[in-house]
Amino acid sequence: MVEKIVMELVDQMEDRKIIEKSSRDYYEYVLVTLAEHIIGVGTMLIIGMLFKQFIPTVIFLVFFLSLRKRTGGYHADKFWQCYLLTIITYIAIIQMAPVLSQKKVIMYAILLFAVLVIEVIGTVNHPNIDMNKDELQENKKSARLLVLMETAIIVLLITLGISQLYVSYMSIAIILCSFLMCLAKIMKQEVKVK
Repeated sequence: MVEKIVMELVDQMEDRKIIEKSSRDYYEYVLVTLAEHIIGVGTMLIIGMLFKQFIPTVIFLVFFLSLRKRTGGYHADKFWQCYLLTIITYIAIIQMAPVLSQKKVIMYAILLFAVLVIEVIGTVNHPNIDMNKDELQENKKSARLLVLMETAIIVLLITLGISQLYVSYMSIAIILCSFLMCLAKIMKQEVKVK
């Protein structure tokens, strides 16, 4: 459905000479990606409001999206699959976050393991992205640096005594990125660069 709407929009843009026919594919890709991203993030924010977890949801999204952009990881084949998995996963996160905030040692142990996984793997080169060697190296470097920065923020906020629930959401964001990277590798959703 999203693709249909975007195709009609791009048709109109082409008919009105706003875009050239040669750039049609580019605009379709960008607009579909943008629309899907807005729908996914918007739904998560609504779910956060419904569960009275809006601020933790924003915190989760900032940590998760900034890291996920660099680490890559598992991608569903179709938008509806991605959307459904995202919503189910986020509702599970909302349920798990308070539990993990009470079991700090377990959460910190899983977080440490997740950080180590990201430090070792860096980035998963998904076939849809297909980075060259230099791009992959740059992405790995930035993913490794970002996960260390996010971890440092978590440590600082723990030291300052911030709500453990917020720390839980931040930690889960890193853990989820690590899990999605491992899942992509297991499912062989990766391009090997020579």
